[in-house]
Amino acid sequence: MRVISGKFKKKKLLLPDPKITRPLRDYVKESLFNLLTHTKSLNFKFDKSVVLDVFSGSGSFGIECLSRGSEKVVFIEKNKNSLATLNKNIKNLFLSNQCDVIFGDFLKVDLNEALKKNVSLIFLDPPFEYKFLEKMFDKLEKYQDKLEKSLFIIHYEESNEFKFDIRLNIIMKKKYGRSIIAFAKVKS
Repeated sequence: MRVISGKFKKKKLLLPDPKITRPLRDYVKESLFNLLTHTKSLNFKFDKSVVLDVFSGSGSFGIECLSRGSEKVVFIEKNKNSLATLNKNIKNLFLSNQCDVIFGDFLKVDLNEALKKNVSLIFLDPPFEYKFLEKMFDKLEKYQDKLEKSLFIIHYEESNEFKFDIRLNIIMKKKYGRSIIAFAKVKS
């Protein structure tokens, strides 16, 4: 896996054990970032943005954001092996001062510290078999006032029956094999 664009372009990233995580494929990541950058309805600017990367694995999404000009990324990861890989990737690119790494289960983590700055972008990439999407959105709803301007990106399996549009205003969806990437905002 590599960084696609920006100041770390072509830098290789370490990957955790593929039995533990499902890394975002390079072509999907490239398409996702092209959509963010070039789609008027998304109108996202990386410059000085703050990103929340939940279920971060190797950190490839958040590191790509930093490479493109984001000011800070808060990573949340609960798997020790993935966390070790994430920390190595951050160290190898000298990004420690731009990253906060939270070790723990997203549902149990206190987000007050992570959300003390306005978060511009939230990337939710839970395992496809993740059974707690409803609880995940219940938790996020508690911070709705801090997230009302945030752009959400949710990566999920096509067969998932959770109705994201009940909780969010879906701006756009793209299908990649059995994966769906949805771009959304909090319902007002």
